[in-house]
Amino acid sequence: MTPPEQPRAPGPASSDAEALLEQLNPQQRDAVTHGDGPLLVLAGAGSGKTRVITHRLAWLTTARGVHPASIVAVTFTNKAAGEMRERVERLLGVVRPGGWIGTFHALCVRILRRDGSRIGLQSGFNIYDSADQLALLKRILKEETGDAAGGTPRAFLSRISRAKNNLESAEQLARRAFTPDQQLTARLYELYDAALRQANAVDFDDLLLRTLELLREHPDVGLRYAEHCRHLLVDEYQDTNRLQGDVVDLLALDHRNLCVVGDDA
Repeated sequence: MTPPEQPRAPGPASSDAEALLEQLNPQQRDAVTHGDGPLLVLAGAGSGKTRVITHRLAWLTTARGVHPASIVAVTFTNKAAGEMRERVERLLGVVRPGGWIGTFHALCVRILRRDGSRIGLQSGFNIYDSADQLALLKRILKEETGDAAGGTPRAFLSRISRAKNNLESAEQLARRAFTPDQQLTARLYELYDAALRQANAVDFDDLLLRTLELLREHPDVGLRYAEHCRHLLVDEYQDTNRLQGDVVDLLALDHRNLCVVGDDA
């Protein structure tokens, strides 16, 4: 889908590819002008890693003629995504230059709103915040044990979240549960997940987990998104966990045009 032409933004930014490269040191220039295929950029704090992401996005548009709608850039916070978007707008001299720049979770929301029905998640699904999660687990814990007091529900939520991010199901957690506390955690995980599905809801971990489920169980969906996202750029890659890394790998599986930058520490 081609976005409508946007008005040019004020400021001294230039869309000329050579002008973009003049702002970079030799190492940054090599990364920005990398051709197709995977690219890993490692550098220390304050060395201009995010600059590589933003300039590469602008360079792909101006020098390679890649349509902005075929470029996806992800980072970890809304603030970082906003700053990245502003940098790209200044470089290209356009407001809302197309493409998609946002967080991992926001990207997964977009995918699940459109195709989540393929895994039983309707488009109007609710996203539970930490307060919603806590209230749900307290109710489940009280029904299961008769006690929902103290800080125990938060501890159980933390364990469930850790299991999800390690791609571990409630069933897998139960198989390695030996102590009563571990067994209760697995049982609560099972009931918590069932309650979310019954309510057509997800928590923040599920946004990535259900997206991964969708892409794995329906390769045609993954291929469609890979064809749409011809270049995938990831900032602060050192902070990705296994779940986020697997989502990234599947989105880039078809073309392998994956650029990641991270701190070498």
